Amino acid sequence: MSVPGAQPKRAVSWIFDVTIMVAGGLVGLVALGDLLFSGHLDTQWTVALLIGAPVTALMSRFPLVLNRSSSGIEVGFDSAVLVFLVCFHGGAGALGIWAVGQTLSQVSKTKRTDVRLFNVGLGILSGFVAVAVMRWVGDLGASTLRELSAVALGCAAFFLFDYLVSAVSLALEDRTPLRGELRQSTGLAALGVFVAIDSLGYLAALVQRSLPSWAILLLAVPVFTILVATRALSRGREHRRRLSALFDAAAEAQVVESATELETVLRDNARAAVASRFADLRQDGPLPKEIGARVRAGDQTMWLVAPAVNRARASVEGDRKALEALATVGEEAFARLSLTDEMGRLARHDALTSLPNRTLFLDRVEQGVIRARRNDTTLAVLFLDLDGFKGVNDRFGHAEGDELLKIVAARLVACVRAVDSVARLGGDEFAVLLEGVDGVGELDILCQRLLVALRREIHVMGHEVVVGASIGVAVADRSDDAPGLLRNADMAMYRAKALGKDRFFVYQPSLREENVRRLELIEALRRGISTELVVHYQPIIDLARGRVAGVEALVRWQRPDGLVAPDSFIVAAEESGLISELGERVLARMVEDAPLLALAAGRPLTMGCNMSAHQLRDPGFLDLVGEAVTALGENRLLLEMTETVVVADDAETDYALRTLRALGAGLAIDDFGVGFSSIGYLQHLPVETLKIDRSFTRDIDSSPRAFALVEAILVMGAALDLKVVAEGIERPAQLERLRQAGCTLGQGYLFGRPQPLPDLVRALRGGIVVGDLMTTRTTGS
Repeated sequence: MSVPGAQPKRAVSWIFDVTIMVAGGLVGLVALGDLLFSGHLDTQWTVALLIGAPVTALMSRFPLVLNRSSSGIEVGFDSAVLVFLVCFHGGAGALGIWAVGQTLSQVSKTKRTDVRLFNVGLGILSGFVAVAVMRWVGDLGASTLRELSAVALGCAAFFLFDYLVSAVSLALEDRTPLRGELRQSTGLAALGVFVAIDSLGYLAALVQRSLPSWAILLLAVPVFTILVATRALSRGREHRRRLSALFDAAAEAQVVESATELETVLRDNARAAVASRFADLRQDGPLPKEIGARVRAGDQTMWLVAPAVNRARASVEGDRKALEALATVGEEAFARLSLTDEMGRLARHDALTSLPNRTLFLDRVEQGVIRARRNDTTLAVLFLDLDGFKGVNDRFGHAEGDELLKIVAARLVACVRAVDSVARLGGDEFAVLLEGVDGVGELDILCQRLLVALRREIHVMGHEVVVGASIGVAVADRSDDAPGLLRNADMAMYRAKALGKDRFFVYQPSLREENVRRLELIEALRRGISTELVVHYQPIIDLARGRVAGVEALVRWQRPDGLVAPDSFIVAAEESGLISELGERVLARMVEDAPLLALAAGRPLTMGCNMSAHQLRDPGFLDLVGEAVTALGENRLLLEMTETVVVADDAETDYALRTLRALGAGLAIDDFGVGFSSIGYLQHLPVETLKIDRSFTRDIDSSPRAFALVEAILVMGAALDLKVVAEGIERPAQLERLRQAGCTLGQGYLFGRPQPLPDLVRALRGGIVVGDLMTTRTTGS
């Protein structure tokens, strides 16, 4: 019996199906009327009607299923009852009872009404063809070989007629070629099985003729066994089909690279699993006559659906479970694709700002260089490094620092065109790719716009924070590649920082040579840090008493070709991470020289040396300071730090500073007034000394405003109980004005330049002359 598909029928399909329904119904009514009203309904035929019709309906529940792409063909073994009836008692009522049995078999089905009527009509017509062929061959009831041949030919005619009409109906409804419907790999085997099984009906007739009537019950066991085995065979075939589809889907889902490919895999294997080409993967859920399984693909929900009626008599529940299993495979595959996409995105984007990272940025620059060469346009790369970000990050914490970076990223994106690319390279470094730039003037305007945008206040934890940026600009020429352009922009950025920060600088070829020299300097420093570094000392004068109060240790690099300026190699040491080792060596040398200096001065001295932020965060630095304080004895250790160190104001820095004070070391802020310090910071910092930067004392003897500033710092220091040292004293007039302002400690070339240990020892022994004041050497305190 055929099970048509789910597409709306065309007129020609309806005409064909209705023709079969009407023809079968007429034949059935005629046959039943003949049985009831022509005198054939005796006791035997009454019993046959009462038993044969229900048995026919029962045996129709155990079909052999031949699956197609859109539906299936069920070949029932109930026709064995028809064979028995044809060979029973002259066969007069066989077709009528068969018609009743076919009608009963379709009453409890869940298929569409038109499908059930079609199956009744086709079953009756197939029975009519079988009866006609058997009677045409003849010799029915004779128990001869001819009768057996008649039965075999009749069964074959039944199968072929049913098979052909079903195929035509399916081809018309599904709009597929008839040849494709007839090409059924199991058709020939099914024909043989069908004829063999239906011959049991003939065997039952022979038993009924030659043995007592009860003997026919002996056939119930083999018939029942065959029916159950047939059903198990059909179910097994269905299970294999579903499992095969699931295995195929699981294997294919592991290798697909896109959601579209995965949807195709799920759709194809859903159709294979339920043997219906109308199975689909779609956004809408199942309709009332469909089964479905939800497939979650991230935020999206889809459904695997298949017809729940008009298919072969396969278990709908089994197909539903197959779709659910297939949906699980799909969800896992969608999750894998989503994870792969996310990993790919994270591999090419910054997790904090969602901007492209260095890898993606370089790829875009490389593609941009190719386009610029092809189109003869101008391409530029900007390298931005935030000024003052570290201090903000240290003071407020990394979480607030991250928020600041997000705001900076948003401002950068807002300043450029949609076609430009903004990237975060790492830390506080950003880059911008500009294509199709209209000359250097446009670059100047953009850089100024970026600088202005970044100067605006940023609110962090209720505080207004200002960070600037140093920008390096590199314009591509025909020989540049992406890494080279970024490297050039990086060098230009460093030059912008060296020029005072908060500005931009356009790359020039000479910068490359300077960068090479800088790298060579770092490498030379690395090699010579243990043998070529020397310590010079500059005296600090007690202006009120006229004597040396202490010295500051200043490192010098003595190379074979002369001394290297500190401004050059100190920066290199910080960039290369050598600053901690350098500081340790200076501290050790100063501790070793302190007894000789104190002896020359005739009193204990304050021994000052610089301390970097790197040293402050070194776990072993506190132990080194503790050992130095012990080794200095009566001499006092004073650690000088710039304001960028103390502005950090984080728990780690505060703990380190207070531990240093507890160990006995004094703390001083060097170059006070040129960085970030304020009275607010000084209230809680454990410092004891301020060293006024030379920029304040330079014009103190000629500028009332400069004098007022220095005097204000002195008053503030006195109010906070801080010692104040004036740096950069070079002229007697400066000294006089500082004394008038109340300054008690001074340092500068007027008292002595930084000098080697032997020179300072001689100067201390002979006294240091400052105008009409000579520092005295005493033997007591």
